[in-house]
Amino acid sequence: MSARRDLSGGNFTATIHSTTYEYISPLRLDLAGKHVLITGAAWENGIGYATATAFACAGASAIALADLYGIADDLHVKLKTAATDAGRPEPVVLRCTVDIAQPDSVQAMYDTVSQGFGGRLDIVVNNAAHQEPYKPLLEADADVYWRTWEVNIRGLINMTRIFLPMQLSSRASNNGLCTIINVSSSGALTARPGSGSYRSSKLAILRWTETLQLEYGDKGLLTFCVNPGAIRTEITRNEPQELRDALPHRPDIAGDTITWLAAERKEWLGGRYVNCPWDMEELMKKKDEIIEKDKLKMRMAF
Repeated sequence: MSARRDLSGGNFTATIHSTTYEYISPLRLDLAGKHVLITGAAWENGIGYATATAFACAGASAIALADLYGIADDLHVKLKTAATDAGRPEPVVLRCTVDIAQPDSVQAMYDTVSQGFGGRLDIVVNNAAHQEPYKPLLEADADVYWRTWEVNIRGLINMTRIFLPMQLSSRASNNGLCTIINVSSSGALTARPGSGSYRSSKLAILRWTETLQLEYGDKGLLTFCVNPGAIRTEITRNEPQELRDALPHRPDIAGDTITWLAAERKEWLGGRYVNCPWDMEELMKKKDEIIEKDKLKMRMAF
């Protein structure tokens, strides 16, 4: 019998990182003049705020932070300080309280961002998410279980329906980057008892990201679906403690990789899955292989 193949996608590059490294350093990037919106950014030790910090250090001119719980004053100040400490101009920073599962809430945030950014938006990072308690289906609260899909899927639909027109307009008028990065999870590629709503919603994000690329790529949209890594963040609080304690990655591996992905357009990678702990220099060397074999997309293996 042949050896069982690893279908988790974890070993696509030979080198795996748990924290940031020189090749993806924001200090090597130039995002001057670019405007960015990041959801799920309320926690200083979280992926969203790590991503905002990376964009600030890369020189982004305007950054909007959004979260269901709002953004604390000190995080607003620290973000501007991160930029100046990196030798970059202080960015415009907007703070938004939003429930992305509610279209009216997202529309209100759109009005704030559009006014604050002068109608220009280059990059959206859809990081906000919900994860139900780690229980089997019959032991789970049905409303909480479904809330995961309301946030993780309907929320992304709301965000894209409302903000994509501004991104497409910015692409047409100012050669904007017009990039959407949807944050998925390694849980999308594996199955185990518990947290079934979260895992299935993150799997749906993979296909939806690819579909968006097919629908709007010819108009300038570039989409990526990323696994940020196995990171101990606020959303993992519902996981068993032994699982949380074993999570090996740091938020900066996600934040810096996401910023690197968005900094320059990589059309050949559009609509595909990227695991942030992969080595990005090795990934770039696999470009021809990825294109020729149409890799890093969700497929059934037979």
